[in-house]
Amino acid sequence: MILNNRWSKVGRSKDVYLPSVKEFKILNNNSKICSLGSCFADRIGWELNERKINIGKVEIIKDKKHVTFPWGSFFNPLNFSQIIQHVLEIKKIDFSPETFIKVPKKLQGNHYESSVQFKEIGKYKLINLHAKIKHDFDDYDLSLKKVNENLTILKNSIKNSDAIIITLGLIESWIDKKNGIAWHAFHGEALKKKSIDDKAYFKRLNYTEVVDCLKNMINILVKDLNKKIIFTVSPIPMAFTFSENDVVVANRYSKSLLRSSIENFIDNKNVFYFPSFEIVVDSIGIEKSFINDKIHISPNIFEKYIGPLFFKNFFN
Repeated sequence: MILNNRWSKVGRSKDVYLPSVKEFKILNNNSKICSLGSCFADRIGWELNERKINIGKVEIIKDKKHVTFPWGSFFNPLNFSQIIQHVLEIKKIDFSPETFIKVPKKLQGNHYESSVQFKEIGKYKLINLHAKIKHDFDDYDLSLKKVNENLTILKNSIKNSDAIIITLGLIESWIDKKNGIAWHAFHGEALKKKSIDDKAYFKRLNYTEVVDCLKNMINILVKDLNKKIIFTVSPIPMAFTFSENDVVVANRYSKSLLRSSIENFIDNKNVFYFPSFEIVVDSIGIEKSFINDKIHISPNIFEKYIGPLFFKNFFN
C-alpha cells in the first residue's frame, strides 16, 4: 500500500478519508484476543465478537452495541500497569478493606462525596478503588472474592491470548494516600475536585511517567509473555478535568501525550498502532462521530469505518 503524505488528498476526498496504514496480517478468525483499556475497548470488543473472534467470556449489551469485560475498564496508564503487574504476580496489590468504599447501590457514575453516609447493610454496595469490578455486595469478603475472581479471568485472558489490544484513555490519575496505588478512576465530588473522604491526591502524569508505564507493560507482555500488542488511543474525551485548564484543552493535551508516548515503542513486529483517535477526530469529526452527549461514539462509526479498517489491517 502507498501511504498518503499529502493533506490535499484528504481535502479532495468526497467521502470520509480513512488514514492509509501499512497492513500487518498478524491475526485470523482463530486468534484469541484480549481487549483492555477504556470503554472504547468495549466497543472494539463488540466488533470482534460480531466476527466470532474469541475475546473470552463477556457480557453483551445489545442496545448499545458493546461488550463488558469481567475485569472492567482501565483509563490511566499507571493503574493499567499496576493491575497487570498484580494479576501476573509481579507486584501484588493488597486489596484491604481500606481499598473499598461504600456507595449507593443505584449510584450512576463515580461521583459521591462520602462513604460514611451509609451505615445500614443493604443500602450500599462496596466498590474497589483500584479495580473496576461490578457487583452489588455490601460484604467485604464477598466483594474481595469477586475482585479476585474477575482479575483471575483477566490473568488467564492475557496468558491465553495471541494479541492484546490496549486502548489508552487519559493521563489524569488519582493516587491513594495510604498505599500509593493509582485508582482505576476518580471517585468523589468532581466539581469540588475532591476525592471521596479525601482518600487520594490528583496527579497528571507527564510524558516520562507515561513512557515508563508503557515500557513496563511492553516488557511484561511482549518480552516475557511473547504477546503482540496493538495500541490505540480512545477518541472518547474526558468527562471532567482536574487540571487548571478548560476540559477541551486538557483533553487534547492528554490524548496528544498518550499518542506521542506510544510512538516510542511501535516496531510493527510486536507492537503496533491503530489510529482510532485520528479516524474519529481528524477524518470524520466530532459532530458526525458522537451521539448527542459528545462523549460516546455512534455505533455506525464503528460498523462503517473503524471495524472494517481494523480487520483489513490486522486480519488474514
